[in-house]
Amino acid sequence: MITTNHPLGEALKDIETFKLKLADYFKDKDVFPIKNKVELGSALPCGISMPCGDLEAGELVKFLTDNDFPIKNAEDLAIKLSKSCSIQ
Repeated sequence: MITTNHPLGEALKDIETFKLKLADYFKDKDVFPIKNKVELGSALPCGISMPCGDLEAGELVKFLTDNDFPIKNAEDLAIKLSKSCSIQ
């Protein structure tokens, strides 16, 4: 984990926490590769929020494009979903 006193440090920590929650949720799931938004929407859990505006992970699916698929694993998913949020 990165520790910093930078003004954006808290936002970066929130994003890392989001990624870890997704990775933990999917660690024992056999859903990868995820080929499209429909499969992704079905696979995502409720209740994992992204710090940018408290969006649920499922709400971030709309920001993905066809080029983001297939999603290979939980790490790939976390990176692609978290890139949809701006740091404020």
